[in-house]
Amino acid sequence: MSQLFDKTDQIDMFVANIVDITPKGDLHSMEYPIFAISSKPDTEKFRYENANGNWIEIIPSINGRATIHDKDMLLYCFGQVAEALNRGKEVTRRIKITAYDYLVSTNRTTDGKAYAGIADTLARLRGTTFVSNITNQEKKKGDVFGLIDSGTMVTDKTGRLEYIEIVLSEHLFASITNNRILTYNRDYFKLRSPYNRRMYELCRKHCGNQTYWEIGLETLYAKFGVKSDLREFRRKIKELAKEQSVPDYYIEYQTAKETGTVEKVIVYKDKDSFLKTTENGAISG
Repeated sequence: MSQLFDKTDQIDMFVANIVDITPKGDLHSMEYPIFAISSKPDTEKFRYENANGNWIEIIPSINGRATIHDKDMLLYCFGQVAEALNRGKEVTRRIKITAYDYLVSTNRTTDGKAYAGIADTLARLRGTTFVSNITNQEKKKGDVFGLIDSGTMVTDKTGRLEYIEIVLSEHLFASITNNRILTYNRDYFKLRSPYNRRMYELCRKHCGNQTYWEIGLETLYAKFGVKSDLREFRRKIKELAKEQSVPDYYIEYQTAKETGTVEKVIVYKDKDSFLKTTENGAISG
């Protein structure tokens, strides 16, 4: 057993063993740029503030800020807990996860490197801290919270990682039990590009099943929380719109010249919606 962090022993354990669950994301981290987009270690404090004056500060540990690929651990846990609740089972925020099942479910390899990467994920999830003035049902202004309270890795006799025990933070667990979550397409785990992943969750949060959702490029840039400049971000979004690799949605980029005002991105719930909307002239460029 490798106990990375102190366990919360008084909490009963929920065994995450439901087959073929759908991943779930919490609304808070879908809306705000909590997770690092860069694959390089990010140890700098980051602050995001929206037009309504809501702000959040992300404070990484020496291991770096939790990345959008680290988030897969939470999406997997949320899916397990949500499905268990749907089946009338008792759940707790202390969760036992079979390492192999987690890797396969999140479209990872099952080699030694993938198993070793779990330790890095747990360290970043445990070490990233948040300070926010955002008020909702789960927390009050000035709240300080994390993603997980603890993480433990248990190996078999050969030294191979067998299962993981993690304790979700009360903040995240409340999101699940209060149904402040949304289902992700399983193909999300096939997305390797952090940009595609972040774009998907913003589309899922804001577009949902609406015909379309539009947003100014600079506002989208802020919501991504990337460290690159706006010029590079614009290039990435144009590339993303060209490839159309975000599942479930169709992405259109429009220049300021085309819109007559500012650059913007329009997200349609599917390509048929894009064709029907543009044919009917519902959105003027």
